[in-house]
Amino acid sequence: MTVRCMYYSKQYSNKPDSNETKKIQKLINLITIDIGDLADGLSHGATFKPALLNGTKSINWVSQQLFALDFDHGTTIQQELNRCKKLNVFPCFGYTSFSHSEKEHHFRLIFCTDKVITDRNIRNKLQDTLIDIFHSDKVTYDCTRMFYGGKSLICDTYDNRINAEQVINQYWKPEISNHGNLNTKTVSSGKKKLKIYSNTELNENVDAIKKLDVEKMRNLLNKKPINNDTNIELHSQDQLYKFINGIDLSEYLAIDGYVNCILPNHDDHEPSAHIYTTKDGTQVYKCFGCGKCRTIIGITEELAHCRRSEAIEFIEKVYGITLYESDWTKKWKQIMIDSANYLDTKEFQNEFPQLSKLIKTRKVHIQKILLHFTQYVNEDIQINGKPFFFASYNKLMEICEIHDRHIMSQTLTLFALLNMINKLPIEIIPDKELNKAKHIAATYGFQKLTGFYSFEEYGINSLVDDEQIAKVLKDNHISLKGLSRENIIRTFGTELTNKVYPQFQFENKLGTSERSNEATSKLMNKLCNIINKQGYCLESDIKGKGQTEIQWKRSIQQILNIGNFKRVKASKANKLQYHIPDSVSYQSYVIVNR
Repeated sequence: MTVRCMYYSKQYSNKPDSNETKKIQKLINLITIDIGDLADGLSHGATFKPALLNGTKSINWVSQQLFALDFDHGTTIQQELNRCKKLNVFPCFGYTSFSHSEKEHHFRLIFCTDKVITDRNIRNKLQDTLIDIFHSDKVTYDCTRMFYGGKSLICDTYDNRINAEQVINQYWKPEISNHGNLNTKTVSSGKKKLKIYSNTELNENVDAIKKLDVEKMRNLLNKKPINNDTNIELHSQDQLYKFINGIDLSEYLAIDGYVNCILPNHDDHEPSAHIYTTKDGTQVYKCFGCGKCRTIIGITEELAHCRRSEAIEFIEKVYGITLYESDWTKKWKQIMIDSANYLDTKEFQNEFPQLSKLIKTRKVHIQKILLHFTQYVNEDIQINGKPFFFASYNKLMEICEIHDRHIMSQTLTLFALLNMINKLPIEIIPDKELNKAKHIAATYGFQKLTGFYSFEEYGINSLVDDEQIAKVLKDNHISLKGLSRENIIRTFGTELTNKVYPQFQFENKLGTSERSNEATSKLMNKLCNIINKQGYCLESDIKGKGQTEIQWKRSIQQILNIGNFKRVKASKANKLQYHIPDSVSYQSYVIVNR
């Protein structure tokens, strides 16, 4: 029999680390799978979520047929299988987790209902009931919970089914509901137990956070004294935020399941808040009552009524985190900030007037990209002494607040042509980063890899050639819409085109298409005939509309160069010089001999 669940097929031999977990959260997908194949995959290290989710939050729950229980302490596999017989509630399979040993049994039992459950209330009652009658870990109540695989299969009774209504009618009690008051419980943390508070108790963790009391919080979390062995050293802001956002928020706040909201100014009488994990591994506190979502930093800010920097400092001290940035990292972060600011100065406008005018409407995009990437500067990720960065089009659109993919493409093409952003060829990218890009491309079916970028320090020496490129574009009135790969090949040649489109070097070498060449040749012949006849040609007479206009924009500079022509305004002086009729508007452009 097949079932539907969320599944990630990669098989691990150990519990995935935080980075792997983030990847799993992104890549776990809805699948229809045979129960036997699912059991085999999980018992060899695959990962799954029993519930079907149309998103990452509990409100995105759609349906469910599989229900998982987690057993970590105080029982054995045989004891629970005996309990199954006593209760007449049988799993369809089970498996030992990565931490299982003969001395201490850690395992999971998976139950399958005879019908797919689409009623959230029935789902919650059944999960509550199973947790209660088997005395298993209550964290499995969360419908978004992800279960890692493990070492070996416990049982293979794949045809076993349970009837949800029958189990609920026989065993469910209102007082066990996770929507009611939670009982105080403990969770494992090393040799000690961490206290999880009920809704009616004073939560000491929350109290310590409100007071920013580092020592009390460390004691509550059973943290060892900070020394060289326990200190966590990170080397970029990106690493810092990833680590902090991946901290177990349930442990930090000492809450579990659905609870009364702990945020100030919310007098919550019914449990309406819980914690979930996003696709990138970020732990989030969500209250459906007041509608607020808070990461660990945000909830610390709100509880302590402090600044964001103070909240981060508190978390760093509690967990023994040190952000160490080398002089090289600090230097390049400042270079990127200074470069972004330089584009707003009078100095830049005076030194590069053509460049300044050309990028006026897109300047904010490159500034946002520069400032965003400062948090990723890391001495371990550099090429030729400069930091480099990895970003998808979607991420760049988010950074630049652009909603049109074509506009984002135009922006990148413009700044790559002007050498203000370097698109790196894949042959120089280190294997680790390149493999990430290949994996993303394979996952989403991209034809080309996600881009890698680096930057020069903006100044006289780095931008001097860009002023001339800007002048060519301005003089020939080449619009951003007309700034295509073909246009750049025809205007600036293959070498510069390879810098702008490094992943198309083979295509660039082949040059332009035969069809495009024929169209350009027709435009060239028509232009020459008109100029030979009357000494000038109105641009409106040659560029046409539709595809002809597009071809003209792509080929104009090449045509002007080959024919030794130039493009001028129909000013009074030019009308006299080139014998252009007075009836031609002074705003018109005219092609004439140089």
